[in-house]
Amino acid sequence: MTTKASNIKNQLLLFFGLTYGISWLLFFVGHQTQIIPIIILGIWAPSITSVILTGYFFGKKGISQLFSRFKRTRIKWYWWVLLLLLPAAIHFTGRSLWQLSYEGALKPDILNISYWMGAIIPSFLIAGFGEELGWRGFALPRLQRNFSPVTASLILATVHLLWHLPTYWLGQGMHNVPFVYVLAFVFPWTFIFNWLYNKSGGSLLFAVGFHAISNASLSIVRFMPWDGDVPITPELLTQVSFPVEYGGPYLTVCLIYVLVALAVIFKGKFNQTNTDIP
Repeated sequence: MTTKASNIKNQLLLFFGLTYGISWLLFFVGHQTQIIPIIILGIWAPSITSVILTGYFFGKKGISQLFSRFKRTRIKWYWWVLLLLLPAAIHFTGRSLWQLSYEGALKPDILNISYWMGAIIPSFLIAGFGEELGWRGFALPRLQRNFSPVTASLILATVHLLWHLPTYWLGQGMHNVPFVYVLAFVFPWTFIFNWLYNKSGGSLLFAVGFHAISNASLSIVRFMPWDGDVPITPELLTQVSFPVEYGGPYLTVCLIYVLVALAVIFKGKFNQTNTDIP
């Protein structure tokens, strides 16, 4: 292993360790005190840690380079279309297939624009800006320097998924289905996300946007159980059996995600990666 490769891996380990430590501590304190802004600050830990470590390793020049990736907006129009529509299209396709096969009829939900904005704006401010300077801004370019794109995506999906574990005790912030089901969602979603991020030339604006729109689309095109029917609790971590009317739509959407992920891996030039590091 070269010194440069070793340094990058050390940066990754430090980033993952600090992100977990800061987030989980703030999640615990916020949960105990019932102070929601503390929990939100915990969600922001990946981006905060990214900025701190970039400044530590590369100084002001490194921070400037990191934030300059928000200016990368000269992206071909069809990538912006995918950014805006792909998550909701996958959710709608999967949910519709389930409805047609299980219920025998299509039951589309048409939500008003005010509901859309109420879902999208918090997603930008919390999940998008709070996480993506870390996951795609700091971690992914370094992972892609040291590993194949497939391995890098598997690692990032695993780290990102396990980072969410405390949210089962918070009762929010995670999908309200058994944890084993969430595996079928997060891994293909990460492959698709990383592919789009690389196609955008490493645009952080694109990364923030896709994460935010993906999260908002979970509400805009709903395929998970209602919270009143299935609350988020630690029991979901070990639960395997699940009523078909709750799990069926979710797993059908996951199947569409898997098919799209396979398409981008084998047909989407998945090996073309962005590895910007100051």
